[in-house]
Amino acid sequence: MRPGFSQNNRLIIFRVFLILTFCMLLFRYAYVQLIQQDIYYRQSERNRIRPITLVPPRGIVRDRYEEILVDNVPGYSIYIIPNELTSADSVFDSLGQLIGRSPDQLRKVYKRDRRGRFQKVKICRYIDFASLAQIEENKLDLPGIVYGIEPRRSYPAGVKAPHLFGYLGEIDEKGLQSEEFAEYERGDIIGKAGIERVYDKILQGEKGYQIVEVDAMGREIGVLDQLQSQDPVPGLELHLSIDAGLQRFLEQKMDTLRGGAAVLNCQNGEVVALVSKPGYSPDLFARPITQEAWAKLTRDPAKPLYDRMVQSGTNPGSTYKLITAIAGLQENLINPDEKVYCPGVYRLGRRLFKCWKEAGHGSVNLQQAIEQSCNVYFYRMVQKIGLENWAKYSRLFHFGEKTGIDLTQEYSGSVPDKAYFDERYGVGKWSRGLLLNLTVGQGELLVTPLQMATFALLIANRGEGFRPHVNRLIKNPETGEVTLFEPQPLCVNGIREAVWDKVHQGMYDVVNGVHGTAKRANPRRMGMKVAGKTGTAQNPHGDDHAWFIGFAPFDNPKVAFCFFVENGGGGGAVAAPIAGSMLRYLLREKKIKPN
Repeated sequence: MRPGFSQNNRLIIFRVFLILTFCMLLFRYAYVQLIQQDIYYRQSERNRIRPITLVPPRGIVRDRYEEILVDNVPGYSIYIIPNELTSADSVFDSLGQLIGRSPDQLRKVYKRDRRGRFQKVKICRYIDFASLAQIEENKLDLPGIVYGIEPRRSYPAGVKAPHLFGYLGEIDEKGLQSEEFAEYERGDIIGKAGIERVYDKILQGEKGYQIVEVDAMGREIGVLDQLQSQDPVPGLELHLSIDAGLQRFLEQKMDTLRGGAAVLNCQNGEVVALVSKPGYSPDLFARPITQEAWAKLTRDPAKPLYDRMVQSGTNPGSTYKLITAIAGLQENLINPDEKVYCPGVYRLGRRLFKCWKEAGHGSVNLQQAIEQSCNVYFYRMVQKIGLENWAKYSRLFHFGEKTGIDLTQEYSGSVPDKAYFDERYGVGKWSRGLLLNLTVGQGELLVTPLQMATFALLIANRGEGFRPHVNRLIKNPETGEVTLFEPQPLCVNGIREAVWDKVHQGMYDVVNGVHGTAKRANPRRMGMKVAGKTGTAQNPHGDDHAWFIGFAPFDNPKVAFCFFVENGGGGGAVAAPIAGSMLRYLLREKKIKPN
């Protein structure tokens, strides 16, 4: 017999090998089915079920009379589930063709925002219903593509106040890394400007979720009721102090102008109207804005993206003479009965400073100087008062600081003083002529129209004022619970009643006096007394800017206002008539009583 294994030995070895192999398979089967059951069960369930995020309806925005200013309509967004995406190149090409987007741009967004195999990636938002229908028709050719419904803003009241409303956009990388947005996720929509930004947390609401079952192709079969879901919590309603009717009226009145209007409630600082022109339709940002539309806005020489009422710093012209009057009276440096002769020009050294009226105003006292807006009178008086007193009272009335309105990007303005001029021109190297420019609202003095409206409110209330605000109340639409906005005081203390009396009388004469510069602000034959002050600010780059500030009714102020028209010309000829038409509207609509 030849050496080696016999047939029986080979058979035994083969049987042992089979037994060991079977034992290993059995052990592996038991290990997978018993020990690792939970792991594989979760993986299979993950392939079978899909959590759907339910985006809450964003809180709507109403005006002071509960007219809806900002509402929601359904918007359709497209997502990709990475685990279900096969033939990626083909899917992106087909999807891009269906929705009219660049496939390369879709790929770029997908790669940038992808965070996991099962985490949905939003690659496109707010597509139209026709595109959505085409996606659903081609569902089998688009594995991994799903859609979601989320609210999109609409503006049913016809109020075009984009600077006030602001706009929405996807949270960016910087926002995701900030503590303020710690609870937000990639792809979430947040407020980017205006009230949408300031009150984002209130309007946002809370997300919900729903568990659905899907087949092998990723198609939704139905909702799994046995798995717990959570309904979204709608955002709270924001009720603004804005009067939609007045806002529409002023937007139409100023539609062809550059400038704006601010109307404040004297009793609590509520902003009743806030117009900045030119503007743009807020619907432009209700969808992702196209590059062409964005380029058109940014290159427009009229600067429609610029909020002239809150962001712009400009010279206030003769409206600012009231600061000189108040400072001089309060410091007893001006005798209100003293007469100053105005020949139409004032000489300081070798320089001539002109009055707006070339023929001059003749002899005028303080009240007449306010009524007729005499430059020469204030040129003389401000030299008695001095730069430091002038700057002191400017700051006393809160110029050089933000009003604190609940909007974004507010500008603080600038009040120059001795330290400012010493730094800019050198110690002792600047002349008194700079002070003469300041008293008539020119030079380095910069204010915003909203600051001037607040100034008018402080004068109307004899120093008892409030910070302007657009939030009137917040309401829970489900419970009806209401939270009223608490006005914040903004006061000027220490001014004597006799000073207020003189300034009020001067402003009354501006509108009602024989030589008043703002007679066209008087809502004639409607029984209301109005007080105000005109201003015409010189502009080295074009025509003068027109200003008018004031309050009404004179005996019991309800509204304070500022009207500003860039390159409009004279304040009395251009800005004051708009104020008059605004007051006639309020009287006609019975939103204010004559007295």
